[in-house]
Amino acid sequence: MNDKIKKQKFPEPKIIDKLNEYIYKTYIFRAGLELNIWDKVAKGWDTAEKIAANENWNLPGTQMLLDDLCSLKLLMKRDNRYHLVKEAKCYLLSDKPAYRGKFLIGEFLWEGNGLLAKSIRTGKRPIYYNATKDDVTDLWTEMYVTYLTDIDDFLKTYTQFWRKFAIEPHAGMQILDVACGPAPCSFALAVQDSNVKVTLIDWERILKTAVDFASKLGIEKQVKTKKGDLWITDFGQNQFDVAFLGNITHFFSPEKNIRLFKKAYKALNHGGTIVIDAVRHEYSLPRDPELWYYAHSKGGAAYDFEQYKNMLEEAGFTDVREVSKFPIKAVKL
Repeated sequence: MNDKIKKQKFPEPKIIDKLNEYIYKTYIFRAGLELNIWDKVAKGWDTAEKIAANENWNLPGTQMLLDDLCSLKLLMKRDNRYHLVKEAKCYLLSDKPAYRGKFLIGEFLWEGNGLLAKSIRTGKRPIYYNATKDDVTDLWTEMYVTYLTDIDDFLKTYTQFWRKFAIEPHAGMQILDVACGPAPCSFALAVQDSNVKVTLIDWERILKTAVDFASKLGIEKQVKTKKGDLWITDFGQNQFDVAFLGNITHFFSPEKNIRLFKKAYKALNHGGTIVIDAVRHEYSLPRDPELWYYAHSKGGAAYDFEQYKNMLEEAGFTDVREVSKFPIKAVKL
């Protein structure tokens, strides 16, 4: 070899190695979920031998899985016996109200078990399920239980949210919450004034979660519900002071969003405000990836401010502004 030829230097593969580590951790967690490991430990099957014997599983594989779950801090091991950590007791036992196992197993398939690349080539989507359809509401309601367990924190967060818009509750205030979920944002205004009224639009099973939340807050008499598809349901006309659209617009195409904004525009009083809280392209993070919305909708995306501004103005709104980092507000004159 010619001495003048320098030895090639490769960059450190730290980023690649870290992602490889995430892959291992992810599939260890998936196996634990699919095998309901935490339920079994809660039964008192606190050794690999007990679990393998009761389920007729392979003992070496069971042992490795339990130890790996300990390394992920999802189990704890003392004196060769396994114990539940506090997070597992709350979120990973199937009989607990805040159980997330069903939702999490679904998340492992968000890219269609390897179909994401094919979808990008062809544009065919949704890949696994359409997140806006009624038949997946059980997945959403499983996540919404958290709102019932952390009421004070959520009310504090969303009270501050409204203050950024200079929107304060007042007698006779009417709020429209579209695709409301458990509606913590709208309820944060309603709890401050008994004369504030909130109209919720969502699928029937999700509305039940919202009504339960309102009951916990003592504001159920201030709440009205309209169940069904938001494209069919009548929003009303010249009725509301605020229309709130939270975590929904990134599931729809620009054309559908303009249609949705036009319905909200019609429903608002003159001088009323629309508030949009959604994943934005400028601020998208790996924990909330744009591709997730791509995979679970027919035409959605994380839009940037200029795109939202154009859509809102097309629907008739004026004075479109970015408030804080994510939310957007606009006014019906």
